Amino acid sequence: MKTKNIIVKLKSSDTTEFTNPANENNLMIQLNQTDLNKMVKANPMRDLEKFNLVANNTIYDLVNFALGIYTIDQVVSRQINGFQGWSRNFIVNFPVHDLQLWNNVKEDFSNYLGFLSGDKWEITFRQNHEIREFELPENRNPNNFSKVSLFSGGLDSFIGAIDLLVNEEKPFLVSHYKISERKVQERLIDGLKEKFGGNSFDSQKFWVQPNQKNEFAEKENSSRARSFLFITLGIAVANCLADDMELVLPENGLISLNIPLTKSRLSSHSTRTTHPYFVNGLNKTFEKLGLRNLIKNPYRFKTKGQMILDCQDREFLNQYISETISCSHPENSRFQGREPGLNCGYCVPCIIRQSAENAAGNISTSYAIGDVRQTPPLQNVKKGSDYRAFKMGLQKLSSINNRHSLALQIIRAGSIPYNNIDDLNEYISVYERGMEEVRQFLNS
Repeated sequence: MKTKNIIVKLKSSDTTEFTNPANENNLMIQLNQTDLNKMVKANPMRDLEKFNLVANNTIYDLVNFALGIYTIDQVVSRQINGFQGWSRNFIVNFPVHDLQLWNNVKEDFSNYLGFLSGDKWEITFRQNHEIREFELPENRNPNNFSKVSLFSGGLDSFIGAIDLLVNEEKPFLVSHYKISERKVQERLIDGLKEKFGGNSFDSQKFWVQPNQKNEFAEKENSSRARSFLFITLGIAVANCLADDMELVLPENGLISLNIPLTKSRLSSHSTRTTHPYFVNGLNKTFEKLGLRNLIKNPYRFKTKGQMILDCQDREFLNQYISETISCSHPENSRFQGREPGLNCGYCVPCIIRQSAENAAGNISTSYAIGDVRQTPPLQNVKKGSDYRAFKMGLQKLSSINNRHSLALQIIRAGSIPYNNIDDLNEYISVYERGMEEVRQFLNS
């Protein structure tokens, strides 16, 4: 396994260099958008300014840090650099305005980013001597937004937005999109505006695209660090509006826990984007940075089917449910001879989604593969691996008959932060109920 030595720069004027310039594993990540050798196409600070949102130095550093982490994740190939084609080893040096403050969290970020991406991160910081001139508005929240909520265009985030609006919150919806996701997000936003009124909420879409065509970049198809960037963009908007503005992370409990279905799915198949350990860790780390904006998932104890059933406006949800995208790879629908941008029907999120629709009484979404129960993918091909894993996982779950064993099962993807035994029992319960939805779907 190679160790990648990485220096992240925010400005072309930054003269920081490697101590061993000849090392072939050195990589310079330039984030400056005016630099011809930039590694990413993005300008989140400009996007914030469109809404008169002004970032203080901590938020400025945090957004750029997340931008750098996501870029590294996308331009360093696991196949070339990773142990057994997966886990990579990074030493990253990043500029910040308050070196003492950020040195207090370098181990925290190394730990939680490692948990998220499956890589080893050694984070170091250096003093950024740039004097940033900014002035916070006297009224940072003139439109009286009450919460910020992440909005991916998926079913869970759409339900989250509906519930907030029906409960007379005034949310600011934050999206991060790739090219294939933009139209989905825009259609859903237009639907929300038509239903609830254009002044009932606002939204901001951030486009961040690492430059995999850069001569020093490699192409990496996985994007495990993307959720760190997405959450950070949400925290940035929340903090610009108010010091204690809450960030809502709407995600069903089963997918958040994402317990490995088989022993072989502990690394590359086990995503941890909204896992309670990761979210709780970010809350604690951001607090050390002086940020009081908490990340909360109000659906952590609900299955996806329960989210549909309990949605505050089922009639409106049913009008748009087929427009939402929960799929891991919606662009793959073109390989099925279908238009791109469909839910595939055979990945883990799609199987959970179909199970949820089934539990709610009606599968109205069109899936690229059709009905996975009628035409299950072949067991010996990659496309059939998730379907096969669910079958095996359900078989194993049926043999577990006590709470202690179930508790051990749910911590396989990571430790669970809980305040009391009732919380732990809720996590166990949502796992059981979520898997029961899948069992009923696959056996129906």
